[in-house]
Amino acid sequence: MTTPAVMAVRKNYPNAHISILARPWVKSVFSGNPAVDEVISHSSIGHNSSILEKIAFAKSLNHKKFDIAILFPNSFESAMITWLARIPRRLGYVTEARRLFLTLPIRVPEDRRTNHEIFYYLNLINHINCLRSNTNSTNEGENKERPELFLKVPAQAESRVKQILTQVDLDQGAFLIGFNPGAAYGPAKCWPVKRFAYLGKALVKRFKDCHILVFGTSKEKAVAEDICATIGKMGHNLAGKTSLAEAMGLISKLDLLVTNDSGLMHIGAALGIPLVAIFGSTNPVTTGPWSNNNIIIRHELPCSPCLKRHCPKNFSCLLGIEVEEVLHACLQQLNMKK
Repeated sequence: MTTPAVMAVRKNYPNAHISILARPWVKSVFSGNPAVDEVISHSSIGHNSSILEKIAFAKSLNHKKFDIAILFPNSFESAMITWLARIPRRLGYVTEARRLFLTLPIRVPEDRRTNHEIFYYLNLINHINCLRSNTNSTNEGENKERPELFLKVPAQAESRVKQILTQVDLDQGAFLIGFNPGAAYGPAKCWPVKRFAYLGKALVKRFKDCHILVFGTSKEKAVAEDICATIGKMGHNLAGKTSLAEAMGLISKLDLLVTNDSGLMHIGAALGIPLVAIFGSTNPVTTGPWSNNNIIIRHELPCSPCLKRHCPKNFSCLLGIEVEEVLHACLQQLNMKK
């Protein structure tokens, strides 16, 4: 969801050298972006590295002589690393007790809970522009055109997609539906696995040539296997078997993606894939798929959106969503495509 902001930086500063600092597993999201000159990734970025590793990495950044760091993440770590790297101007939101690390601290917008996250990131770019012109920042009227996501599948991943499809006896023209039953945020975002399984069974019964690709991390292999066992031979467990770049390539080949609110949902939206997005504890107004080709399924309750990782009650926001409702949305999307 940061790609519109990155594109805005390039538009406003066409001659700038733009580097993206990203965790290794998301490097492919930016590697094909024409607004980006360089993607820097390192194993020291993240919770699993020591403070000494972070300091050493920050020192390596210091040699690049960056003029400004724009902090899209709200994390303490991102601000600390840019401070240790001695980047002279460090712009970001005042979150996670990191004000002392920021030379250009920005207040969190009041409309954050009622506006899409894309505008949360674009607001940072707006502040840079206002600093340059010495005017007051505002969210209104800055971006009259609808911002668009940008994502390009790396060429190397395209060739790997062909190999992966061949390994499961599928060709490039196969009728493919993707399932994404996981979500890194937590179980309060995850529609029950059995319902994904029953949905897959209903789809392959209706469409005899339909293959279901089940995506996920290595931690979700068992979940994906349970789904595929119910679907039968038309279900293919890809959990833990693809890199993010390869998952991007496979998603680009789908006729439909059925997904929880997750990173893969946003990848599907950026690639223009028809989506059925299932929402539980989170808010589709702020983190919904940014595309014109999606159906969002959500049962709003008095506690919605609670934004919790684990449901403290009876999980009814997701348990109330039946297979028939999601199946109907899938058929709508597939008919639109055909």
